[in-house]
Amino acid sequence: MTFRVWLITMCALLSSVTAGLFVLAPVDQQSTRYSWPDGEVENRTLPLFPYEPHRLDVTFGCADVRGADEDLLLSTTAPRNAPVENVADGGLDIRASPNTVTVSVGDREVITSSVESACAWSVTSQETGTTVRRDGEVVAHTIEIPVVTGMFTEAPAQTGLRATVVPDTRYESTPGAARIALAAVTVAALAAMFVLLARTTLPGQRRVRVLPPRWWRPRPADAAVACVLAGWLVVGAPTVDDGYIVTMLKAAGDGDVVGNYFRWFNAPEAPFSWFYELYRGVAEVSGAAWWLRLPSVLLGLLLWVLIDRLLLPRLVPRATPLTRFAAAATFALWYVQFGVGLRPEPWVMLGVVAVFLLVERTVVTRSLGALGASVAVAGATVAVTPTGVVALAPFVAAAPGLARVVRLHGVRVLPVVLGSGAAALLLMFADQSLASVLHSTEVRTTIGPSFGVLDEPMRYDALLDPIQGGLNRRMPLVLLWFCLAVLIALLVARRVPGLAARPTRRAVLVSLLFFVALAFTPTKYTHHFGALGGLAAVLLAAVVHTVRTGALRPGWARSLFVLAAGAVSAYGLAAPLRWWFLAGTGTPWSLEPPDIGIPLGEAVFAGGVLLAVLGLVVGWRRLPSPAWVLPCVVTGVVALEVLSVTYPALARPGAYSVARATLDPGGCGVERWLTVEPEPGTGLLRPVTGSSEIRADGFRRGAYPPQVPPPPGYGEGGAPVWGSDGARGTLTTPWSTVPEGAASPDSPPLVVPIAGTGAVAATAQFADRDGTVTQEVRLRLGGGTWREARLDPGSADRVRLVVSDARDGQGWVAVGAARLPRVVPLPEYLPVSRPVALDWVSAFSLPCRSPAALAHGVTEPVGHLVGAGPDSRWLAGMSTARAAGGPYAPLLAVARQVPVPTYLRGDKLSEPISVFRFDYVAPPLPGVPG
Repeated sequence: MTFRVWLITMCALLSSVTAGLFVLAPVDQQSTRYSWPDGEVENRTLPLFPYEPHRLDVTFGCADVRGADEDLLLSTTAPRNAPVENVADGGLDIRASPNTVTVSVGDREVITSSVESACAWSVTSQETGTTVRRDGEVVAHTIEIPVVTGMFTEAPAQTGLRATVVPDTRYESTPGAARIALAAVTVAALAAMFVLLARTTLPGQRRVRVLPPRWWRPRPADAAVACVLAGWLVVGAPTVDDGYIVTMLKAAGDGDVVGNYFRWFNAPEAPFSWFYELYRGVAEVSGAAWWLRLPSVLLGLLLWVLIDRLLLPRLVPRATPLTRFAAAATFALWYVQFGVGLRPEPWVMLGVVAVFLLVERTVVTRSLGALGASVAVAGATVAVTPTGVVALAPFVAAAPGLARVVRLHGVRVLPVVLGSGAAALLLMFADQSLASVLHSTEVRTTIGPSFGVLDEPMRYDALLDPIQGGLNRRMPLVLLWFCLAVLIALLVARRVPGLAARPTRRAVLVSLLFFVALAFTPTKYTHHFGALGGLAAVLLAAVVHTVRTGALRPGWARSLFVLAAGAVSAYGLAAPLRWWFLAGTGTPWSLEPPDIGIPLGEAVFAGGVLLAVLGLVVGWRRLPSPAWVLPCVVTGVVALEVLSVTYPALARPGAYSVARATLDPGGCGVERWLTVEPEPGTGLLRPVTGSSEIRADGFRRGAYPPQVPPPPGYGEGGAPVWGSDGARGTLTTPWSTVPEGAASPDSPPLVVPIAGTGAVAATAQFADRDGTVTQEVRLRLGGGTWREARLDPGSADRVRLVVSDARDGQGWVAVGAARLPRVVPLPEYLPVSRPVALDWVSAFSLPCRSPAALAHGVTEPVGHLVGAGPDSRWLAGMSTARAAGGPYAPLLAVARQVPVPTYLRGDKLSEPISVFRFDYVAPPLPGVPG
């Protein structure tokens, strides 16, 4: 026995030591080098990402400078007059004038020097700054490091100018041989320790059966949970971050790292990211929505088995069918909202439940093996996401019981805990060095969002707001808070019949500690609440069971319970159902709270009041137990949510819905319904034969500010555009014929480009064949930029535009001729084999699209951006923002975005997906991916 205990201790210590050495062991880092020119000296794009190089070397001679006439010798960013979307500042700029050379980084002039008869110049930039040398001697230095988006020059074709760029690829690394060996030793030592612990009975330990008898037999509650999760797999809304994460997974193979992709310079999520590697393999098989969500559904079924077979019996030793049904319904309520998808919450749910169960087993059996397993699972849960810190709460809640275990085993506890906990380091630093993890953490903290404890109210403001929180997120939380309040009151009064008081007390304490732990996490989003879904299901079931068993004996107490439950439920129902992005298309109650003639929340509250009064008047012995109230509410809400997302598939045949996209044999999501207009400006409506000429008072063609270019396909050489000349005036176009079939749901809308500011107005008038106006639609202006007003002609035969400028010299308005777009399917215009720039909002709805590669230190210069439409585009701004470390900022610094109008069949007036074409100022440097 003594030798076996000694061997356990040695294995535990070996595991902890090798895990620590694993963190310090080297990684194999990828390195890339780009050389310019690649033949003739000409402009090339090099969209470096991150924007500043690890090292930049530029060399040139005095012969390249003498005789120059204010020439640009070299700039690492596009000139300010270049036709690009966003001019990048901060580049290296080398200019030559007669016998003079000037070197600048951004707005800072580093040196201006005369040129001698023969000399050699070099400019070197690295982490310490930028150094200028002449004939090998340092002549200037600055701490600034230039931005690189390309190589731009006005130098002649024959020159000695040369540049070499080594990008910053510190995150593109793989484990070295030493790391792999240390990881193998750590895992082997830890496995040996647990095998020895399982085969060793230490003094004071007890043997307790792990699983209850016949645990494997299916139960009705199992079928209910399985049906809800399987149904949600097909019809359910994605989580807000599914598009974000799936793009990270798809792009991981390019740089061999799961980086953040859309911001933070693609910094890895380490030390909180190991579960992404599991999903990465799933995403490499297929991008279909149902396939990507399947692992979380299977995880949910496993979690339900743990809840029903192990966790519920720990709190409720003799669970009734009603208790089990309440737990199943509550679990479904939480899981469809927070669990099914690619976010980490289901993993934290599982980890918290597993740690709680293992800690409870440790308290009961006093087993070192159970304690070590609980520590290992807690470490793995913390390594999933910062919210995983809640997995440590069961140790705090069970501190008195664990203290007895420590006293029993003495110093033997320490090595087991250290060895078990240290194993999480393998998950946290799997393919990243300690330096890169510290750097990525610094990047995330600096760029943000990174909030402190005092900012925690932001999370609850968002939750309780009817727009950001919604019924589907508010309801689980308010029911949990209600159940916690009831259980705390009953535990204090020592009136919890049917419950195991101590485990229940610990479960309540873990839940309270969860909200404390959340305050210390750096982001404040409502989806983090989902981590508590597993315990929440059992706590509601515990309330139902103890109330059913007689915890509330006085009639007034039962009435108060029903009244409070009705009020809480009514508050939860007093918000719209907020499904993410396209999942809300065609769903009922997405903009207003549910109603059944009257608001559903008011009806539920009125029912609660009626039942409470009835119980007081006729006596509760003649009525069903108030314990039924909570299961009924929860089941009703789950049914409401499932029906709301199922409705569009049934009520809108042929139009887009999540269910139809999921079941589409093509498997490309919303693309089946997307069409684009390759040549805007074609498809102009023809005037009615014999119609009058255009009437323009104060309007003329092209009379709008020159800094506002016409929309694609319009203006000089294209479709006509009329604008006010700054005076009072009115424009009336002749009637045009509405093409046959324009009213079909599959037809694109009528489109009218419009822009303007000030006291101006524009109206589209629809008329029948006789010219009688049947409908007028006021056109919303695009401000100082163009927007394309989309119109449904319905049964109209004719359409014309009436535009007025009511101000004198202030403001302006311009309008283009109406057209019925000539469209083609999106895959025909842009084959799915071509990588594109994606935004995180829409990426999950475009499963066949591959994102631009972020590898070898550059952003792949793709030809198009496929992203969210105008209403949601503001959410995706981080990917193009340099301040956020966005990957597409380098592309917009060397290209111009040209909109390609996009339409959704069946939803004539909406534009949920937009497409832009990138027109680059120069070809990419050879060797750049793509």
